[in-house]
Amino acid sequence: MATTLGWARCLDNVADVLRRGAWYPILEETTDGKVVIEVRKRPVRVSRIDVAVRDVPPDRWSVVVRTGILRPTLGGREGEDVTTTYAVCPHCQERQDFKGKPDLIKCGRCKRESKVDWSETC
Repeated sequence: MATTLGWARCLDNVADVLRRGAWYPILEETTDGKVVIEVRKRPVRVSRIDVAVRDVPPDRWSVVVRTGILRPTLGGREGEDVTTTYAVCPHCQERQDFKGKPDLIKCGRCKRESKVDWSETC
C-alpha cells in the first residue's frame, strides 16, 4: 500500500459503490475535486464531496443501520419495510452481525477485537 493521506468513508449517495460504514485509505487527492482511495487493493476515484474524510485510521467498529423495502421472494411479503443492522470491522472492512449493544466485537475474519463506535451510525 502506498502512503496514506487520510481515510475516507462513503456518504449515502455512493453506498452502492463502496461498502457502507467502511473506511478506506486515501492514496491521492486530485486537483479536479476527486480522491483516489484503495478498495480491495485497487485504486478507485470518487468525488471528494461524496465521502467523509478523517486524518487517522479507524480503530472502532462502524455501525450501519439500513432501512429499505423488502424485495419480492418466493414466500411473498413484498413491499414490507425492513431494517438491517450490522457492524463493519475497522481493520478489514468485513461486515458482521451482532446482538444487543456490545462494547467490543471480535471480527470473524481478521480475529481482531475492537470497541464499537456508537456515537455515529451510517
